[in-house]
Amino acid sequence: MAECKSVATSLDRNLKLDADSGTAACESTQYQQLIESLIYLTITRPDLGYPVSLLSQFMQTSCDIHLDCAKRILRYVSDTMDSGILYKEEIPIRLEGYIDVDWAG
Repeated sequence: MAECKSVATSLDRNLKLDADSGTAACESTQYQQLIESLIYLTITRPDLGYPVSLLSQFMQTSCDIHLDCAKRILRYVSDTMDSGILYKEEIPIRLEGYIDVDWAG
């Protein structure tokens, strides 16, 4: 998919997926390896978190439409290669959290 046609969004807006969405079962090993690679990519690309987590629900019962959606994510990634988070070793990471809870009163 190195020379694939790019897309502007990672998932179709009106897409509804379930275990019985597709017509034919796809090769589960290929689908699982693709989703595992996309999960690894979410470390630096948080914008892929939702579509990858959605498709990871179908690791055991993947259909052709699930594989097509995963390939669409790859087409989106090819269009947005310069986006993402760059972690540098020399810059220390400091995690901060804020909370505003007054327990309803």
